Amino acid sequence: MHQPVGKVSRVPEVTPMRDLKAYLGPEQVDRLIATATNPRDRAFIALLARTGVRISEAIELKTSDIDFQRRILTIIRLKEKSRLKCPHCGESLGRRHFFCPVCGNKVDKALREKVEQRRQRTIPVDGVTLALIQQYLEWRRRFPYHGPLVFPFTRQRGWQLIEKLGRRAGIKGLHPHFLRRLLATTWVAKGLDTKKLQVLLGHASIATTMEYVDSNFDQLKSEYGKLWEAKEDEEQPK
Repeated sequence: MHQPVGKVSRVPEVTPMRDLKAYLGPEQVDRLIATATNPRDRAFIALLARTGVRISEAIELKTSDIDFQRRILTIIRLKEKSRLKCPHCGESLGRRHFFCPVCGNKVDKALREKVEQRRQRTIPVDGVTLALIQQYLEWRRRFPYHGPLVFPFTRQRGWQLIEKLGRRAGIKGLHPHFLRRLLATTWVAKGLDTKKLQVLLGHASIATTMEYVDSNFDQLKSEYGKLWEAKEDEEQPK
């Protein structure tokens, strides 16, 4: 990927992106970065597109989570889940439990308890993205913020930023998940290991990762074409 700088002088043709299963191509990410007017926006887009992190993970990333020497990121994800409990004995319940499996009492209304889950994974990051992040961190020293966050803004502000850059680049309705899908679909297209992709993306279930494999129909068609090539060559009339 090139490291474009500056603004795009002409207004590009608008490409609508409505389907959440759609994905960008590398050239579109280049266009997005080219439209960014400051190092922060360039680093933010590159991080999402080239590492596949979620936007919520990107805005929680701290400078201490980046190891520039080893080229790795430590991604910490905090997720809040609801847990159902028996109002009589406090035992955990499933959503379909009408009777407590421990005390046997009928459960008319289960207690709902909020539990925060903390997941951590370490992922590699490429040199181009690290260079853009480094340029951004040096650039922002002129501003008063000196906190630990790499991108000190809200999730909503991140969405707005991506949509704004998308409009400038001629990509209408750009969703942050399209950037995450770029890494996944590129990985699958190159025939790389799906289990490793699961680790990289931080999916709890391999079934979620397999959606990217199933969605790459062009690759599926290409691989199917190779399946019978040898046999068809042998059966050609001479």
